Amino acid sequence: MNERFRIYAAVALTGLVILGGGFLFLSRGSASSAAVHQIKPLHPRAKAKVALAPPKVGVAMAPRKSKAQKTPSRRPASIAGVPTPLADALKRHSVVVLALVSPKSTVDSLTLAEAKAGAAVAHAGFATIDVRNNAQVQALSALVSSSADPQNRLLDAPAVLIFQRPRTLYIRVNGYVDADTVEQAVVNAAPLSTTR
Repeated sequence: MNERFRIYAAVALTGLVILGGGFLFLSRGSASSAAVHQIKPLHPRAKAKVALAPPKVGVAMAPRKSKAQKTPSRRPASIAGVPTPLADALKRHSVVVLALVSPKSTVDSLTLAEAKAGAAVAHAGFATIDVRNNAQVQALSALVSSSADPQNRLLDAPAVLIFQRPRTLYIRVNGYVDADTVEQAVVNAAPLSTTR
């Protein structure tokens, strides 16, 4: 026998011993020493009673609403021809920034954030209209279609519109607009008595 053959034989024998020990160890570890618990079958009479009992059917009663839990009434989309968010803001502020946006658009979300920031810095009112709200968009479209400037008669999103009380469109900026531009437009639109 040569030296190489003895080395191969020793390696093979060692491998077989390791594999055999591993299989032996695994087969002992998988067997559970605890006895399997046997479940006794039901007594035939008890089984018959269970089978003969009719299923219980419960009638679900709707909970009564107390006076405090009444559903809130839905607000109209527009008040006197002005979209409700704009009308509410114009009640409290002489100048209002209105953002017309689509919430699923990145540019519209950026425009919304900038318009809100610009309105806050200029101490103006702020409102937003989602383009998916058809009733509010129609009311806004009817409101701006009365504008003397033909450029302001069609709506695009995103857009920032600056309104003066009572409901006059001062300026509209289509597309993205930054907070500084919104702030300057509000300052320009503000009546002289309310400027800083």
